[in-house]
Amino acid sequence: MLIDIITYTDEQFAALTEEQIREVESVQTKKNRLTEALEADKRAEKFKLVKKGIFRSAVFEKLCAELEEAYSVEVENLREGLLFYLRFTTGANGLSAPYAVNFALTYEERAKIVKEYYDSHYAEPTERFEAFKGDGVAKTYLGEYYSLLFDYFYLQIE
Repeated sequence: MLIDIITYTDEQFAALTEEQIREVESVQTKKNRLTEALEADKRAEKFKLVKKGIFRSAVFEKLCAELEEAYSVEVENLREGLLFYLRFTTGANGLSAPYAVNFALTYEERAKIVKEYYDSHYAEPTERFEAFKGDGVAKTYLGEYYSLLFDYFYLQIE
């Protein structure tokens, strides 16, 4: 199963518990069903318009835009719910971090703290990237923001 409801690295998925993995799979399945329903609804609308002889009008594009907007809202609700679940069911598993770890913070606030720590403690981009890459707590603590910071630090060494 392709997991595209959230953007976690393989290491982050590996750190999840069985219960968390089941929840990710469940939410991904719901998203996949929504995607299938969206395509079926588009086909049904197209068939209705073809049958009425008005398919070439702008009506179909408007209907598709409305369907896609409703789909996007539903998918974002699923995604946010999953991220909320993962945020409050994930712990540092006894690992210590050189920065303050507070799971009550939002992911944006967590990422800012971690980024500021590595930016202020490592002047050399390669050293900064290697230190971040070796940070086991960050993989769990940052959620989807881990890959963003990973890319941020990696691009500084190029």
